[in-house]
Amino acid sequence: MKILYICGDSGVEIGGRKGASTHVRETCNALARHGHEVRLLTPCPGDVTHLDAQVVHVPPTRAKWLGSDMRHIVLNSRMARAIRREIQTFKPDAMYERYSLYQTAGAQLANKFQLPRILEVNTLLAREQARRLHFPWMAQLVENALWRRERAVICVSSTLKRLMIESAGMDELAMVGFKISPVAVDVEMFSPAVEPAPELLELKGDRPLAGYVGTLTAWHGVDLFFEVARLLKQHGNPTIIMPVGGEDDRVERLRERVRQEGLESHLVFYGSIEHKKVPSFLAAMDICLIADTQDWSSPTKFFEFAAMQRPIIASRSPSVEEVFGSTGTSGLFFERGDANGMVAAIEQLQRNPELGRELGQAARRRVEEKYTWEASVRTILDLYEKMGANTAATTAGASSGRSATA
Repeated sequence: MKILYICGDSGVEIGGRKGASTHVRETCNALARHGHEVRLLTPCPGDVTHLDAQVVHVPPTRAKWLGSDMRHIVLNSRMARAIRREIQTFKPDAMYERYSLYQTAGAQLANKFQLPRILEVNTLLAREQARRLHFPWMAQLVENALWRRERAVICVSSTLKRLMIESAGMDELAMVGFKISPVAVDVEMFSPAVEPAPELLELKGDRPLAGYVGTLTAWHGVDLFFEVARLLKQHGNPTIIMPVGGEDDRVERLRERVRQEGLESHLVFYGSIEHKKVPSFLAAMDICLIADTQDWSSPTKFFEFAAMQRPIIASRSPSVEEVFGSTGTSGLFFERGDANGMVAAIEQLQRNPELGRELGQAARRRVEEKYTWEASVRTILDLYEKMGANTAATTAGASSGRSATA
């Protein structure tokens, strides 16, 4: 089957280090492994060397004077021309689209050319980006109108599904399918057999390391790491808290705050690393931390931590609980914003290393059973079949990492 994959979000660099980037790449690669030919339209390709799909670059406008809303709308117009051209030349059997603000062209053209199309929704973009928009009310209206007309949707959590239905007034009974498929993980790349990163072993020495790998936005609970480091220092506990990731300027600001608060001995912001290095960094961590996340998201970090068989300590939130299971099943919970609770969980695992090993093994089993990219692809293909698509593999194969500009 030929699949036209549309990602009209200029903030998602396909070859980048964000969880969203990984989600797009791995979905394309998993579809290719199943024998399908994927062509990806994106305004922000980056390095697509490791992508098993041909990439068509649709350049976005950078004119700041237009304002954020109009830049999205102009991009939608450009995407419409590119999608129409690909329908005529690539001749896809189906379309798959990652939801992006103001991107209505995919739905319109799929309807015009009667192509089965699945919309993947990962977050409430109009709400999440409201402060960046000049007309957030308009973005919300467009979002709701788009969602109400969808016949097939995949979203990443039960909470997100409920909020989408409430916001847009969606009628699930009138749809072909509305599936929940959380983010997943490559269990071969993220494996407990991976050797720890030497640079991290050297940095931590003989001290325990409790780490995090991911972006450093406010809703990831970054501020909590400061309070946890302060409490560990007060307790005389030598554990190092190490968040890994983040944009350079933000990392520098956080490092300066660490110096100002005198926490250099217990809190280290390492900075961003390549995605291929993440498994070895996780292998060097004794405990993995999830300080916070959005209620409706699917935390990429959980799946990667779990696949590495690390004991996980996480803030209690609906999105984490959905994939995590109850506390003591795949890790330990603490109440949101409770630094003492996170410290207590860290010290509990340090007093009982066997518990940490058991939790890590249970977490690994959970992702192997439920959260692989192959499981995600099965959800996609099952939904296409319900829409009447012929899901047979193609003979052309994938076009690894090739890029063209529309």
